[in-house]
Amino acid sequence: MRTTPIIYIASFCLILATVCCSTAPKIIKVETTMVVLNSNSTPNADSALIKTVQPFKLKMDSIMNEVIGFSEHELLKGLPESSLGDFVSDAVLKKTNDKYIPTDKSVADICLLNNGGLRNQLPKGAITLGNVFELMPFENTVVVLTLSGEKTKLLFESLVENNGAPFSGAIIKTKGKKITELKIGGQDFDINKTYKIVTSDYLAAGGDKYLFFNAPLKIETLNYKLRDAIIDYIKDETAKGNTIKAQTDGRIKYQ
Repeated sequence: MRTTPIIYIASFCLILATVCCSTAPKIIKVETTMVVLNSNSTPNADSALIKTVQPFKLKMDSIMNEVIGFSEHELLKGLPESSLGDFVSDAVLKKTNDKYIPTDKSVADICLLNNGGLRNQLPKGAITLGNVFELMPFENTVVVLTLSGEKTKLLFESLVENNGAPFSGAIIKTKGKKITELKIGGQDFDINKTYKIVTSDYLAAGGDKYLFFNAPLKIETLNYKLRDAIIDYIKDETAKGNTIKAQTDGRIKYQ
């Protein structure tokens, strides 16, 4: 049965009358502003908001300002090698092997990260928890990949071709962009062996064009954040009475 136009018109008029006669308040415009909460914030800057948020800020500051270690040098990032890249990759490899329980009793050989993942540098002197969060703000977790010798060779060829990256556990010498010497764990690289590489879940999935990680022989995801590995390493060194002395050591040499 067809509905007549009169019914449509009547329905429209009823809806219009309901809307027009409604006394409920309506939002006609929304304006926003940003209030920055830092050491320069003043109580007069939107005092209601400050009073609400300030207790949480103070608690967070007390956590982030905790000093967890001391560095003898400012740790800077850069390529092909940097003090920061060496330090972070060494720390992640060490703490991963402390946590990692391999079924084949074979520890991880290499740690490979990406320079872009290091979002800040570490200062000379006191290192706070907040410094490490600024360095590694992401929630990326540690992954151990088992690669064939062919894939591992491709990994290092790509690393050299792209002017380096933060890595640990290997020494590379090149002539131009061609590898002339590669040692892993102090031993000459063997294309017939398999190698275990520590990295982030982001890079393991091919992030930052790390395509050599595709189709690994095995992938093991640890319930352990990269950031926590760095924090744990610094705290361990502090507990031993050590300061951070990281400097570049020539683990990659272009000739």
